[in-house]
Amino acid sequence: MTKGWKAVGVTRWREAQEHEREFWRTWRRLMPYRHLDFAKHWAGERVRFGLPDDFFRDRIVLEVGSGPVGMIHFIPEAALRIRLDVLMCDFPDKLDLPEPGLSVAATGERLPLASKAIDIAICFNALDHMQDPRAALEELARVLRPGGTLMLNVHTFPSWVKPLLTVDRTHPHHWTHAEFVGQVSDFLHVVAAREERHIFDIPWREHLRPSCWKYLAASFVLATTFVTAQRVRD
Repeated sequence: MTKGWKAVGVTRWREAQEHEREFWRTWRRLMPYRHLDFAKHWAGERVRFGLPDDFFRDRIVLEVGSGPVGMIHFIPEAALRIRLDVLMCDFPDKLDLPEPGLSVAATGERLPLASKAIDIAICFNALDHMQDPRAALEELARVLRPGGTLMLNVHTFPSWVKPLLTVDRTHPHHWTHAEFVGQVSDFLHVVAAREERHIFDIPWREHLRPSCWKYLAASFVLATTFVTAQRVRD
């Protein structure tokens, strides 16, 4: 077993959730997201994961930590779509998108779903926001049917950067690529894993704005790790 991630205390997790609520109150005004084309963005994630066109067709799909707009909104071919986020009731945006079949306010550590009920689970940029990521991974593995697929991504960092990230109050956890993949492999069979540098697209004219500086700095050290894993057939 990989050296485990430590769960954070309730106070630290609640602090992170308050920062997250504040982010969602203003996110559409922030430069990296101001002109975000949702359909194009999620189509790009399909390409990154190398998904065939019929991957979601007639499947029961769960997205944990969907935020206000997740991939779950752009896979209408699924048989049933379930979106879950602990802040589901706090999202201020009323976006002109058809809602998936079910929207649930719950934590990833306690999924209100039956075991072996889900064909495909999605968890993008969410595990590092949770109080106990290992418990969430265990829950994701539990609800997947045998042979089911889990798609994950998360921000990862070089090991030398991690001690500096105590200033990041929104994310209680920070991992290297190897740490993240190792943890997933404790619960599921990792089919594919890769790391891609994450560069925020900030126009040159915006570089002098203090609100953009953290995104410019992050572009030097930030990466995204993409993992596809499967529950081994019973």
